[in-house]
Amino acid sequence: MLLSQVVTGLAVGAAYSLIAVAVVLIYSGTRTLSIAMGEIGAFGLFVGLRWRSEGMPIVGWKPSALWAGVIAVVIGGLIGLLVERVVMRPLVRRPPLDGLIATLGVALFLALLELKIYGEDPVPAPSPVGNKVITILDAPLPATRVAAFVLASLVAGALFLFLTRTKFGLATRAATSDPTVARLLGVKVNSVYRFAWGVGGALSGLTAAVLVPAFGQLTPFAQTQFSLRALAGAVIGGLDSIWGAILGSLLVGVVETVVQSNVSSSQNGYASMAVLVLVLGTLLVRPRGILGTAGVA
Repeated sequence: MLLSQVVTGLAVGAAYSLIAVAVVLIYSGTRTLSIAMGEIGAFGLFVGLRWRSEGMPIVGWKPSALWAGVIAVVIGGLIGLLVERVVMRPLVRRPPLDGLIATLGVALFLALLELKIYGEDPVPAPSPVGNKVITILDAPLPATRVAAFVLASLVAGALFLFLTRTKFGLATRAATSDPTVARLLGVKVNSVYRFAWGVGGALSGLTAAVLVPAFGQLTPFAQTQFSLRALAGAVIGGLDSIWGAILGSLLVGVVETVVQSNVSSSQNGYASMAVLVLVLGTLLVRPRGILGTAGVA
C-alpha cells in the first residue's frame, strides 16, 4: 500500500519538477525567483485547447490534443520572452524582491486574462499521449504522469549538459555570478536572460500539456497552485541545481500523496501543511537546499 503511494507520488512530483526546472533555470540565469511559470504555461494551453475546439483563426485548422500541447509549449516560450523583455529587463539592477513581486503580477494578470477570455467554466483537456493506464508496483498511473517522469529526466539531462558543456551554457553561469564582469568578458548577458525566460516559458507550456490532462480540465488560477508546489520543490532541492529541483519536486509529490492517501477528504489541508513543514525543515537544516551550492540572493 505504502509502496504504491510512493510510486504515485513520484509520478506527481515528476510533473511538478518540469515547472521546478523552469524556476531553477530562470533563477540560475537571472537571479530572479519566478512564481509566474504556472500561468504562463496555462495560458499557452488555453490557446491550444481553444483552437482545438473552434479552429485556428484565419486558417481554421483544428489541432489534435498532441498539437495543442505543442502550441502550449510554443506560446509559453513566446510569453516568457515577452515577459523578460517588457517586465523583467527593466528590473535587472533592482533588488531581487522587486523581480519576485513582478512575477506575481504577471501570474495574476495572465490568470485574470484567462478568466476574461475563456470564462469560469472548466475547459476539457484531453491527454496528448492517450488515456492508457500503466500499473507500476500496484500503482495505476495515467500515461500523462509516466510521460511527465520521462520528460523531466530528458529535459534535466539536456539542460545539465547544455549548461556545463557548451560555450553559451558556461556564459549563462558566468552572467549569474557577476553580470558586470561577464559583460567585460564579452558575454551577451541580455541573450542569457532571453534564453532563460524563453526556455522556462516553453517548459511551463510543456508542464501544462502533460499535467492538466491528468485532471481532465483546465481552469484559471489552477496552474498557479501547481507552480507553488514546484517552487517548494525547487527550494528544497536547491535553487541553482537542476537535479536538485527534480529531487525536491519528487519529495513534494511523495509527501503530498502519502498524506492525502492517509487522511480523510475533509482533512486534505494536512498535505499542504506537510509540504510546508518539509520546506521549513530543509531551510533550517540546509538553507541552500539539498543539492544547492548557494543560498537565495
